[in-house]
Amino acid sequence: MNTVNNSTLHNASVLRQIVLNAAFYTVMLCLLSGIHAPHGHAAPDAKALSKACTAKNVVSSEDGIRRLALIVGVGQYKSTKIPDLPGPPQDAKRIYQLLTGPNGYDFPKENVCVLIDDAATTANFKHFFSSFLIDRAQPNDEVVFYYAGHGSQTRDHDGDEPDGMDETFVFHDARDSGIKDFTDDEFDELLTRLHQKTSHITIFLDSCNSGTALRGDTEFLSRYIPPPESEIENKTETETVIERGSASESLANNQKTGWITKSLPGIVVFTAAGDGTVALEKNSRGIFTDAILTTFGQVNATQLTYAQAARQIRPLVKAESYQIPYFQGNLQRTVFAGVNRKSPLAWEVIETAPQLKLGGFPLPGVDTGAEFRVYDGFLNGADLHDPTKAKAVVIVEESTGLNATARIISRSVDTAPIRPGDLAVLSRPGSAQRMLKVTLRSHTEQGGITVEKAKLINASLDQNQDAKNMVQLVKDNGVFEISYDNDQYIISGPENRVRNRFNTVDSVIENLRLHALQRVLSSLRGEGGSLFADQDTLQVQLVPADKQDRCAQDLSWRQAPPNAIAAQEIPLCYRWNVKVRLSEKSPVRLLVGGLILSTDGSIFGLPADGTAIPLGPGEEAVFAARGETFIASEPLNIEDQIVVFGTQETNPVPWSRLTQSAVERAGDSKSGLYRILDQYLKGTRGVSQPVETDDTDTAWTRSSITMRVINPDH
Repeated sequence: MNTVNNSTLHNASVLRQIVLNAAFYTVMLCLLSGIHAPHGHAAPDAKALSKACTAKNVVSSEDGIRRLALIVGVGQYKSTKIPDLPGPPQDAKRIYQLLTGPNGYDFPKENVCVLIDDAATTANFKHFFSSFLIDRAQPNDEVVFYYAGHGSQTRDHDGDEPDGMDETFVFHDARDSGIKDFTDDEFDELLTRLHQKTSHITIFLDSCNSGTALRGDTEFLSRYIPPPESEIENKTETETVIERGSASESLANNQKTGWITKSLPGIVVFTAAGDGTVALEKNSRGIFTDAILTTFGQVNATQLTYAQAARQIRPLVKAESYQIPYFQGNLQRTVFAGVNRKSPLAWEVIETAPQLKLGGFPLPGVDTGAEFRVYDGFLNGADLHDPTKAKAVVIVEESTGLNATARIISRSVDTAPIRPGDLAVLSRPGSAQRMLKVTLRSHTEQGGITVEKAKLINASLDQNQDAKNMVQLVKDNGVFEISYDNDQYIISGPENRVRNRFNTVDSVIENLRLHALQRVLSSLRGEGGSLFADQDTLQVQLVPADKQDRCAQDLSWRQAPPNAIAAQEIPLCYRWNVKVRLSEKSPVRLLVGGLILSTDGSIFGLPADGTAIPLGPGEEAVFAARGETFIASEPLNIEDQIVVFGTQETNPVPWSRLTQSAVERAGDSKSGLYRILDQYLKGTRGVSQPVETDDTDTAWTRSSITMRVINPDH
């Protein structure tokens, strides 16, 4: 896609199939020296958790609603032909804590059955889904099912799948001693029986049924295994096992396949990956499960709906991988029947002297360099996401994932000192979020980087201070890879797709910096307090430009609603603009700016002149000045993200300036949120004494949508 000045954008694939995936979070139990373990946050024992599966009675929550859940995490497999996964068991335990733990969703422990590894056999799953959920459910009960483990496919025998393949769960004993995968047809039958008891069913599937070729040295693990070899070997001449590793191929079929249940009104299904992408685990944690915990763990000014959660989960997943999660069902339902939670999944101040020590739930993003806002322990609700009410900002120096040592980098004047029992709310993830690992293809492989070229790349990185703070060259396990072919350096993403080509090493390093920056900008979460809500206060759409080229005159534009969960489809050759509306519920005016994040690493700032547009409640604006109109062009079916930010007039943030180098930003006057974000990007937090400030960051918010270019003729 090109701007009128020939800048190139990419786009995204259409959401098609619901798929399965699994993930894992390794909770480090070895504590840092001198750091105390907080009570109630140790990972629960798998056997102890499974005891609840035999409970006879259902306990009502404090609000009188009966809540039940079945959680399955399969990381170890009986068959030697199925690779084990490090993540699902701990991911299952984290979901258990989200539902039952302190500041969780008020699911009584007696109502939650957890099956992990060898307890998660095919027979056990069928038995407990029936006995623990179906047999005990009553009308209006709130029921949750979570699965983390491998997903796969098998041949469809009843003709209900357009692609000829059924989707499957792969339980612990699958493909051993004659036990087959558990198919979506079988799952539909169980769901239909459960739906006859209650329609308030929520399903989370962190697994996948689609395979994509990943580089062997990637740090990602896929939650997909191919169909059984016997099915591939024994297929007839007219049968084909369809590979679904290409988003463009799946789009060509124009069919929705995957874990699509029969007509079950009211049900909600969240799946880790669709659209031909693969559900992934990174650093032994499910990317999708991390996003669920981050989103569902917060406390909002109003009850969170599944639609609002889905809109927040998508950019969090996109910040970490190319997978595209899929959501369907009655998304207007409040999450888990609207539990009235008072506190988010925050950490707690354990000690203040001789060193500041924190501890709590194993939150995604907590590692060295993570930033917390510390609030008085008596605050609750939306106040814990209001930066004006924070005592201080602290930065993590060491962390086990359950505990951390930290120090103050900024404190508000005339505020009480930090005390044990105060709450620490994660505001920005650790340094690893900023750091993009990049591998140089071995010189022994085709397209490999020679020793001489490797020296040039290292020297260029060393000279680019901003890139040094965000890009790390590693021997193995790089998320991105640099190769060389036809006199050009080639940058490839984790899915092995070429992202860009350059003639000079300096261009390569700068482009990698922008890719790392995109991860940061995608993962930022607003701090709206009781004033604003992410994905709600700012309503974003892509709209046709007033003037179109002749090639677009016979094409039709299907307008997506504001803040749509699915990508806006833009016909090839169509000109388009970004439209933003400030909700009439906003109590104040906001300064609005935005960014377009392209999969080739390009970042376009809106407004193009680097300023911001003031909007009052109920007002809207279209970014349509010079350089703000874009043209849909190839490549097709590639997803790009549009992020729009809103800050109060007393605390302006020139968002487009943050995409520039630190040298270019050096003359800016920085205060409040802009100062802290600038320090975060440069990695300079905590190098001096704490800053005493009375220009406290004011509440701010953000919304994002995605887009993809389509060819209407295909």
